[in-house]
Amino acid sequence: MNKKTILVFLVAITAAVTYYLYEEPLPLEKRAVVEAELASQPEKYPATPVWWSDGGVLAIGMMPREAGEKRNDSATEICGILWKHDVNKTIVEVYDILQIQKSDEWTLIGAADCRRAAP
Repeated sequence: MNKKTILVFLVAITAAVTYYLYEEPLPLEKRAVVEAELASQPEKYPATPVWWSDGGVLAIGMMPREAGEKRNDSATEICGILWKHDVNKTIVEVYDILQIQKSDEWTLIGAADCRRAAP
């Protein structure tokens, strides 16, 4: 093989790998449906969502529990809401809403990996 053929081959492989690894961001419509359901339960999710990252991470603000107890169970509950709306590639992070309001410091108090293969 000559250098030109090798270069074309490497470019083609790079393009194929990039295409394979690229994931579409979560559509705004799905985000809106999830946000509406979370907002319909303000006693559980008082400031939702705080932040989305292309659908890959959903950050939720919640009240902290006493003695530093984590809110992983709350994050796992949110996985159920995501799955109900066919959102299967998201990690949920729960942040202390009081810290955010007081000092704009994002203190992680819980998390759940909600990624799963689409049914």
